[in-house]
Amino acid sequence: MIDFKRSTLELIEMGEGLTVEFKRTIDSPFKIARTLASFANTSGGVLLVGIADNRSTVGIKSELRELQKLERACGELVEKELLVRCKTVMLGMSKILRIEIDESEEKPHYAINEKGDRIIYVRARDKSVPTNRLMLPGEGDAATDKLLASRPVKNLLNHLKHHDSITEKDFSNLINVSVKRATRLLHDLTERGIILKRGSGKGALYSLKLVK
Repeated sequence: MIDFKRSTLELIEMGEGLTVEFKRTIDSPFKIARTLASFANTSGGVLLVGIADNRSTVGIKSELRELQKLERACGELVEKELLVRCKTVMLGMSKILRIEIDESEEKPHYAINEKGDRIIYVRARDKSVPTNRLMLPGEGDAATDKLLASRPVKNLLNHLKHHDSITEKDFSNLINVSVKRATRLLHDLTERGIILKRGSGKGALYSLKLVK
């Protein structure tokens, strides 16, 4: 979870990741909507506008234009509507927008794309990735809810937010059980549509289930 007490300079030094993203400018309200929704659906985060991917400070030219596009993203292009905290930070002579998004208690939030499609996005490392379903306690049957609330599954989903995939052996090490037991749990989660299996045998990989 993001520590909002960190200074903007500390966040820039950390670099982009699960809870931090840089943008030179808000070039598209649709793209920013994806970022905002993915932060809200995962662990919260900070979006810094006026910072390049290489961490250099480029600043923003028009605060009003950036805020107008941000307002459209929050108010029109994310469902349910998101409330974000936005403040201006001066780094030398450059003006930066710091946008903070809490992990939402009302997830999932959908980002609306240019075609009008409603898509759920989550964070995976430093990217906002689409998923066809965000499984939440209380949403499925009793057995699925019990699985989602278990520590092994929570550890797995947290791992997959940081990494693209996991093997059966790595999962067994992650939750400290036998490979056989870990494999059985992964298969159960796959059958319930919570994760996606790619490949077969010992080379099988499991990842968040993405939209094709």
